Amino acid sequence: MVPELEKSKSSKKSRKSRKKMLLIFNPRSGMQNFPTLFFKVVDKFTEAGFLVTAYPTQAPGEVKQLVANYAGGYDYLVCSGGDGTIGEAIGALLNLEKRPAFGLIPAGTVNDFAQSLGIPNDILTAVDIIINSAPNALDIGRFGDRHFSYVAAFGMFTDVSYATPQNTKNLLGKLAYFLEGVKRVGSIKSSRCEFTLDGEVVSGNFVLGIVGNGRSIASIRLPAEMGVQMDDGLFEVILIQLPKTLKDHQEIISSLFTQELFTQEIRTHLLTIRKAKKIKFTSDEPIAWTLDGDFGGEYTEVNIENIRHALEVITPGSGV
Repeated sequence: MVPELEKSKSSKKSRKSRKKMLLIFNPRSGMQNFPTLFFKVVDKFTEAGFLVTAYPTQAPGEVKQLVANYAGGYDYLVCSGGDGTIGEAIGALLNLEKRPAFGLIPAGTVNDFAQSLGIPNDILTAVDIIINSAPNALDIGRFGDRHFSYVAAFGMFTDVSYATPQNTKNLLGKLAYFLEGVKRVGSIKSSRCEFTLDGEVVSGNFVLGIVGNGRSIASIRLPAEMGVQMDDGLFEVILIQLPKTLKDHQEIISSLFTQELFTQEIRTHLLTIRKAKKIKFTSDEPIAWTLDGDFGGEYTEVNIENIRHALEVITPGSGV
């Protein structure tokens, strides 16, 4: 056989054996570093044996459409952006009958989900993790008829991530969240709510409610003693009651802004911490919820459930 023809056949065979990867990225996320490294990223994936198809998103909500229309035909889906972009991709993935393995490249302002998984903000290091690691089955949250990857929350400051203009976040980074939060310090209000946590009823006037499945929320690390596991089928539920004194009020603000979430004093009389798989939320008036940093709608009643091992996500330290 002519050497050139044999080489051509070998090349075609090699291309057929490559794993197909759909790479979706938000070019406007965070400090907008991903576009400058785009060719290095694709080159590293290609060298590792992937056949890459890349889409830069053009408008909000497009990630959901791209995943729904195309991801089922790929072996891997890799998404780069902030927590909202990642959460949108995961929500769309869960509606697919055939789900590719999911990898993420954090490129947002906070990147809570990636931090919880131990994925660093360095883009090329995150690429190496995807190349050299294997998928693990992680839990995902169902919120009514929607999904979230790591947090559903309501109350003080929970709207800061989507209320802060993108250009301000790009310019100031995490400081933008702090400054937006400062504006709201004097307008904290409570909501009369009831939570049924695996049968246990907890009610009160709450200024903050968090249903989480992550070790980091709004860049605040949760206490190690909470024993957060992202694959145990349980949420971490955190409820903070309305402060009764100025000192209580200052304690809460200080703990949030210094990233020391719960001082011992707050734990004593303002804080409820539970683990739960199924949660029913009811309130006297519509309450706005945040899902993975994006506006999730207003509700007077909603069911929240942990779906154990719902999605295969590539995480550090899991060898291929």
